Amino acid sequence: MKKIWFFTLLLVGSLSVSTQALAQPQMGNVEALLQKMGTTSQTSTYELSFININSQGIVPIRYRHTLVDGKPLAQLMQMDSTRREIVQRGDEISYFEPGLDAFSLRNDHIVDYIPAIIYQDFKTLSLHYNFIDAGRTHIGDVPSRVVRVLSKNNDRYDYVLFIDETSYLPLRIDLLDKNNNIIEQFRVITATEGQQISDELNSLRTVNMPPLLIVPKTKELTYDWSVTALPEGFKEVKRSHNQISETEFNQSILYSDGLFDFSIYVNKSEQRTNSPESDKMSRYGRNTIYTYDKEGKEITFIGQLPFATAQKIANSVVFTKK
Repeated sequence: MKKIWFFTLLLVGSLSVSTQALAQPQMGNVEALLQKMGTTSQTSTYELSFININSQGIVPIRYRHTLVDGKPLAQLMQMDSTRREIVQRGDEISYFEPGLDAFSLRNDHIVDYIPAIIYQDFKTLSLHYNFIDAGRTHIGDVPSRVVRVLSKNNDRYDYVLFIDETSYLPLRIDLLDKNNNIIEQFRVITATEGQQISDELNSLRTVNMPPLLIVPKTKELTYDWSVTALPEGFKEVKRSHNQISETEFNQSILYSDGLFDFSIYVNKSEQRTNSPESDKMSRYGRNTIYTYDKEGKEITFIGQLPFATAQKIANSVVFTKK
């Protein structure tokens, strides 16, 4: 434990990308390296002790993963505070937290604390990102390859990944804003591979898991507004409509490109026209919140994109004339 917190203190004081590593020459097929990292992370037997550093603080995590009959069996445990635990068996993800009812959802991987970029199809991602081989460095004395993942249109956040040269597991992943400041960091403290991990996880196969939450199908919703400046690669995922009263409502559309998500909310406003003075913007970690009034409606962007992109998307909302 002392060793872990020693590393943590060093991290807090040095959340920056090694300029020496970034200056190294190009080496090999970067896309193939990223695909190898993704495949290894989803098919190998291993245990990672890592910390997740974000605007809320530092969270120590233990994550164990293996395959049983070709299906993932994994466990993620928060190592302090509530001792939150998440278990994956196949495509069912079960959540356990003291004081709350346990439940299960369908998904192909655990999304909490683990960077989404690990699970991406990098061939598809290459349509919107450039992959830059930034050389070699060491993470905890482990030789690693450094890869920068940069938004082609500068409308998304960027990544820097540090990948173990031998195991191909990710050792550190930085999420960067457009000023190259680190918004979030995933950093491995220890990594272990071997049959023992599979044996330890095997006991989870017979544990009774909580009931699966069934998300009811919602009827198709038609709005009198639309987003006209959607960044390339983003697709609509879901619509929601909440009727607050006879005259008040809240409508929303969730969009995703598989890596980042955002939602646009529209509800009634007292303002008839948009004015720059009424615009409101804030950022909490990776999440940007931007609100403004237009044609008697309040439009709010909440999602994982830079402010300039959020503002452009929200300002592109147009209303159908009735």
